[in-house]
Amino acid sequence: MNNEVILTEAGKQKLEDELNFLKNTKRAEIKEALKAARAQGDLSENADYSAAKDDQSITETRIQELESILKRARVIEGSEDENIFDVNKTAKVKFYDLDEVEEVTLVSSVEADTMNMKISIDSPLGKALFKLPIGKKITVASPDGDYDVEVLEILK
Repeated sequence: MNNEVILTEAGKQKLEDELNFLKNTKRAEIKEALKAARAQGDLSENADYSAAKDDQSITETRIQELESILKRARVIEGSEDENIFDVNKTAKVKFYDLDEVEEVTLVSSVEADTMNMKISIDSPLGKALFKLPIGKKITVASPDGDYDVEVLEILK
């Protein structure tokens, strides 16, 4: 089983920044909150203490998750070929089922933002578009049904 996580350099940096914040800033904030809550006395009915412990648990879980992702990360670079739709590129893509053209940017799963058409290369659409040359029509196998797309133009 391949547990590799594909990231762009920007996506990797985003995860490293979050990990650094959690380890160095968030942990210190939680430590202070726990110290202040302990100073209040009885911990059995101390809402501040419970909240700080919950926050600590969530933070430590996220730290472990980020460390795991970064250990399995493989950074990919985009192609220099101007006629291939690749990661970190934006293109005009025709969606034949809707008869619409959208500007789509291919990114790693960490950077995905479907509301802004930043599509993960791990999604059905992203997998279909990844490394697709301009002018080639392809069918996207989606859980909601298959549909055809075509890269019309690479913008950047």
